[in-house]
Amino acid sequence: MERGLILRRLLDKYEKSMHLLQPGVSKRRVMLRISNGELPEYQYEIAEVRDRFNLAVHKLEKEGLLEAEWLTSRLVISNLILNLNQIDKAYQAAQRRRPADLAEEISSLIQENLAEVKTEWIKTWRNSTCQSIRQTLRIPAFMKKDLEVAQTFVRLLSCYDELDGATVTTRAFSINCFHNSKRFEQEFQVEFLRAAVRCYPELAEYNMLEEPGDREKLEFLGIYAHPELYTLSGCCLIITKSGTLDLSPLFPHGAALPGSAVEEIDSIDLLDIKRILFIENLTNYDEYLRKEISPDELVLYHGGFVSSKKRQLMQRLADSLLPETEVSFWADIDLGGFRMFSHLQELFPHLKPMRMSADDVSRYHTFGLARDNQYHQQLQDALNQRLFPLFEDAIRLILRYGVTIEQEVFYIQT
Repeated sequence: MERGLILRRLLDKYEKSMHLLQPGVSKRRVMLRISNGELPEYQYEIAEVRDRFNLAVHKLEKEGLLEAEWLTSRLVISNLILNLNQIDKAYQAAQRRRPADLAEEISSLIQENLAEVKTEWIKTWRNSTCQSIRQTLRIPAFMKKDLEVAQTFVRLLSCYDELDGATVTTRAFSINCFHNSKRFEQEFQVEFLRAAVRCYPELAEYNMLEEPGDREKLEFLGIYAHPELYTLSGCCLIITKSGTLDLSPLFPHGAALPGSAVEEIDSIDLLDIKRILFIENLTNYDEYLRKEISPDELVLYHGGFVSSKKRQLMQRLADSLLPETEVSFWADIDLGGFRMFSHLQELFPHLKPMRMSADDVSRYHTFGLARDNQYHQQLQDALNQRLFPLFEDAIRLILRYGVTIEQEVFYIQT
């Protein structure tokens, strides 16, 4: 036991050193310092423990795998130094695979099993992970422990790719992948989300701006604890494959459509609608329905991010638009709001901002949310790069006052 433990610890340090990729370049020794607690199991005050470790070290020295430095007359070890000239022999003795061999096997496993995927962020993960493994010989920690874990994670990504944009509940997804309803959540959800956030730019942006929980990030990817609901209010007709749904009797209170119903929608009759309004914040959506909505408006709760199913609903709306229908968006006057506007504008090119102007910043700045210098620099960079031309005057005032404006302040009684 002591022999294997010592070799594993030394090889762990070797794999984190320059010697792994550039042998002979560094003069630093790969060593365990007992005084630094790098081998805490070596409790030399206990004679039985000390003697077992000392015996293992003497044998390893005789095999030429390491060199030991001693504090006193070979009774207490001071340092253990790996013999870099016998590195292959050390791996054999530790019954451990060389990093180059393991790197090639895992990168080939990933490349071959994900060669045909269509999901862009999985392609990015595949390519970047294989490149990193081959260049650095370092395996993602969760994969390094067990090759079966790497095989299972790759199968998980392949199962997700096969959804091809369809939504699924968390439990159903887990059953599809593992024939076990809880294994995804218990064993792989953390690494799955870490990979998606790193390689899916829109999710990374959402994660940075909104700081969502795991449930919200999974919903962004189309994996739900429960089907997503889309809340809207207006006097319109939703034409489905099974019939026509008239929302007028529910005006102004509105209705909620389940995400699973979106594919059933053929079109939306907007003949009596002059304006479509997306409201990012749920509180403001509720207040708007209670205080401001007009019979010729269709108002939808935006919710801060656009999942694949929600995007399909918005596409149905965009396809059903009449030329004269105005489309507006109302969100916080901040980077998140500006970015959401830009994304929504991809579907609705003539989108207009509502209550997100420089005048609104000036009017409500005393109720504003203070931002730090890093945030101000992001705004300044956006201004310099002309990322949000419609909001440049608002950004200048945000930088002047040092605050952004949350939607809720518009319903403050002043």
